[in-house]
Amino acid sequence: MILLSVAAMTAFVSCGDKPVAADNLPQKAKTFLSTYFPGIEIVSVIKDNDGYDVDLIDGTDVDFRKNGEWKNVDCEGRPVPVGFFPTGITTYVAEHYPMTFIEDIQFDHNRYEVGLNDPIDVDLIFDANGNFVRIDD
Repeated sequence: MILLSVAAMTAFVSCGDKPVAADNLPQKAKTFLSTYFPGIEIVSVIKDNDGYDVDLIDGTDVDFRKNGEWKNVDCEGRPVPVGFFPTGITTYVAEHYPMTFIEDIQFDHNRYEVGLNDPIDVDLIFDANGNFVRIDD
């Protein structure tokens, strides 16, 4: 039984997930949060091998790379703030899905994946310049 507990604790620690203070975020991440989520309290910051997972009091989840660049913003049913991704994405969504808004966005160095608040759960793929590529099924 003790061996099993030690193994479980070792597995958790080896994942590299650990809570850290918001002050430990890279400056780029702090600036992003203060610019696009001003005045919204940070509930938790988890540092892992890939970067940081930040939970805000309003339910928003923002993931950052180790260098502080954002990689995913999920606003849980509320519109994602604009200004940190190409305007072509916002324009495309407004023209083709006028009754919706972007509730989550992920950037993977060469493409954006955008989730809308629609009931059919559409995800849209855009290139790095914000040009529509396809609907992701």
